[in-house]
Amino acid sequence: MIEILIKRAKALEAVRRFFSSRSFVEVETPNLVPYKNPDDNVENVRATFSDWRGRRFDWYLHTSPEFFMKRLLWHGMERIFQVCKVYRDGETGPLHSVEFTMVEWYRVGADYRAGMEETLSLINEVAKALGASPFSEPVYLTVEEAYKEFAGVELSNRELVAERFGSGSFEEAFFRLLVEKVEPALSGFDSPVVLYDYPEEFSAVAKVEGGTARRFEVYLKGVEIANGYTELTTYSEYKRVFSKKGGAEDYGLLKLLEERPLPPCEGVALGFDRLVMVLTGSSCLKEVMPFSTLSLLEELPSSQ
Repeated sequence: MIEILIKRAKALEAVRRFFSSRSFVEVETPNLVPYKNPDDNVENVRATFSDWRGRRFDWYLHTSPEFFMKRLLWHGMERIFQVCKVYRDGETGPLHSVEFTMVEWYRVGADYRAGMEETLSLINEVAKALGASPFSEPVYLTVEEAYKEFAGVELSNRELVAERFGSGSFEEAFFRLLVEKVEPALSGFDSPVVLYDYPEEFSAVAKVEGGTARRFEVYLKGVEIANGYTELTTYSEYKRVFSKKGGAEDYGLLKLLEERPLPPCEGVALGFDRLVMVLTGSSCLKEVMPFSTLSLLEELPSSQ
């Protein structure tokens, strides 16, 4: 445990040094929030508390600091980053943990291509700090190219893909092929792989241009490390995002956006624990997370 704590400390120092060298300001936002994550594939951990009058409130632990960091962009911050614990219900396993550490950042006046460069540079900075071998030049693949090469399908033919691999659902087929074909193929690359330009169905909070979401993900050894976007900026866009899921409407952010939109910007979220796992040659998150959720579950008596 001592060895991994020292490595995590070195990696965190490298993260902060990297962003400081690029004039980013480290910020803090709430872990306890009244809003759900609007993504149907991400579930919040519930948190109940009382005020001094004894009134009970059912809130949530955040899954990402995203929307509060965007409030800071609205108020005039231009380059911000955060290192924080985040929480996602139902996520335990070799590559997942209910509680984990995220590095998230935003930069005004840049797009997702700048986010790709920042992510790859940050990875190399952390690798250097941990004494890991440097990565060779990254491989860039559009999502369309990756699915054609590794899964043998043309994503543009949505109906056929949905029928053959997803019981009629394109989204189901997309994720099935990602897990069964694409990600296993990416594990064979020694260099980082950047998948970019996603089908608009998977835009999340990314700008969509010509039916393509300006979104990217970075993989190391087949493990997804980071996810970034050219961000949405307007009230109507966020109203649409929040309306997808009950309890997800961020009234505070929407109130600001009614006055004026966010400035054009890019944002990236990076899984710190996964990065340390890959760079140290570990096989699962539990090996690089002292007191991980999974290890705490395992120490409980079987009756609990």
